[in-house]
Amino acid sequence: MYKILLIVILLGVLLYYISRRIMMRTKSSTDIQRSNKQGYFILDSGSKVVSKAIKATTYSVAIGVVLLIITLVLAIKIKILFFLLPISLYLISQVFLLNNHLKYVRDQQVWFHPQTKEVVVEWLSGSQVRFNLERDVQQIKSVQSVQKNNGVLFGYHELVLAQGSVYIPYLMEESPLNNRFFAELKMKGLEKPKTTLFPSI
Repeated sequence: MYKILLIVILLGVLLYYISRRIMMRTKSSTDIQRSNKQGYFILDSGSKVVSKAIKATTYSVAIGVVLLIITLVLAIKIKILFFLLPISLYLISQVFLLNNHLKYVRDQQVWFHPQTKEVVVEWLSGSQVRFNLERDVQQIKSVQSVQKNNGVLFGYHELVLAQGSVYIPYLMEESPLNNRFFAELKMKGLEKPKTTLFPSI
C-alpha cells in the first residue's frame, strides 16, 4: 500500500511540475519581438484555442490519474482491472504531448503574406527562415493522433524545404484568423495524415 501511495505522490509532483511549466509558457506569450511586417499576417493560435487545449488535456490527465489509482489499489485483488493501466497511462501522457505542441506554438512566429505567398518563420533563438509557399515547399506531411482528446486533435504539418523542415501544430489551424494560410496549404496539396498515439514534434 505504501508503494502505491509513493507512486501516486511522485506522479502528482511530476504532473504539478509539468503543468506549472505549461502555464508559465502560456502566460509569457513569447519574447520574440512582435515587429509589424508590412503586408504580412501572423499565425496565432489565440488564447481561446490554447485554453481549450489546456482544459481538455487537464481533464484527460485527471481521468488518467483516477484510473491509475483505481487500478493500483483494486487490481491487486481483481486482476482483470490491469487492462485499465495502459488507458490511464495514455491519458496521463497527454500532458507531455500538450507541452510539446505548445512549445512550437509559443517559441516560433509564422508570418504569412497572402499576396506574394511569402512566409517568414522566427524562433526565440533568433534564427529565421524565409520561403515562398508556392515555390519552395517540396512536400507537406501531416501527422495526427488516432483520436481527439476531449474535442482537441493533436497533430502537425511538416513543411519540407531545401534548408530543412518547418512544423506547424494543428493548434494553430484551430484559429479562424489563420484560414488563409491553411487554405493555401490545402491548395498546395496535403498528403493523407499519418496517425499515431503520440504525434510529438
